Amino acid sequence: MTVYICCIIFPMKYRNIVISGDVGTGTTTLGKNLAEKLGWQFLSAGEFFRNYAKEHNIPLWNKAAIPDDFEREVDTNLTQKLKNDKNFVVEGHYAAWFARDLPDVLRILLTCDREVANLRMLKREHTHVESVEEIEKRREGLFAKFKKLYSQENYEDPKLYNLVLDTTNSTIEETLQEALKHL
Repeated sequence: MTVYICCIIFPMKYRNIVISGDVGTGTTTLGKNLAEKLGWQFLSAGEFFRNYAKEHNIPLWNKAAIPDDFEREVDTNLTQKLKNDKNFVVEGHYAAWFARDLPDVLRILLTCDREVANLRMLKREHTHVESVEEIEKRREGLFAKFKKLYSQENYEDPKLYNLVLDTTNSTIEETLQEALKHL
């Protein structure tokens, strides 16, 4: 018996994907899940910085203690990957801002109610278990560092994104399916 399977392959509009959003919105989770589903490589700017903070005994909230040159190097390397390579899912707070002029990069912003995001953050440990105060300091530090290094613009401005998803009441699977639908 012969079984014929018909497959239609649709060309991908996007060669790379970036996911940005505030802490606790689910950017890393979505990034890893999308990369796995698509068979693409996952890169996390957040992981680079968390590892650096841990190795140098810097509190995660103290973004100002990360050397500017290191920050720029990580951001430049990720941006070059987005421009020159394909099949990458990149997670990073500033990633969409760097990809704003790349039409073949899908830019996804995740949003979430701040209290829900804080509760998510309190349940995990990156360099240590954070307090709500440290989470707020981290948020402030991210915006301050971006403004110092790059621009006064808001890197979470929805106009920079192709897709904005509110994860407040969504499951991990629902968020993944919404992102896949957009592809």
